[in-house]
Amino acid sequence: MDKVRIAIAGLGRTGTPLLEYLLTRPWAEIVGVADGNENGRGMKVAREHGVFCTPDADVLAAKGREIDVIIEVTGDPAVKPMLRDAFIAQGNRETVICHDVIARMLLSIVNDTDELVETFHPGDKGIG
Repeated sequence: MDKVRIAIAGLGRTGTPLLEYLLTRPWAEIVGVADGNENGRGMKVAREHGVFCTPDADVLAAKGREIDVIIEVTGDPAVKPMLRDAFIAQGNRETVICHDVIARMLLSIVNDTDELVETFHPGDKGIG
C-alpha cells in the first residue's frame, strides 16, 4: 500500500486533531512531530503511538526526504521559511510544506463540516 509520510510542526488546536485522525489512516505514516509544549496532549498522543517527537521543528527538517508532507501550524512565522531553507540546502524539492489554510481545509474534511474551520493563525500566509 502506498503511504504518505507526514510530519506535523505544531500540535495545538489544529495539529493535534489532525494527528489523531491521521494516526487512524492506514495510508498515513507519521514520521515525526514537533511542539514546544512537550507535555501537551498532542505530544502525549504521539508518544503513545511511538511517533518521533521533538520540541524543535528544525529537527524535523533534518529528516529531509523521509517526509513527503509537513503540516506547519506552529503559529511562528519564522518556522516555514526555516523549513524551506533547510530543505533547499539539502537539495530537497520534494517535501511539501502545508500551511494554515490547507490544514484548516483538511480539518474541515475530517470534521465533515460545511464551513471551513476557523484559523488560529490569521497571519499565516504561506511562503509562496
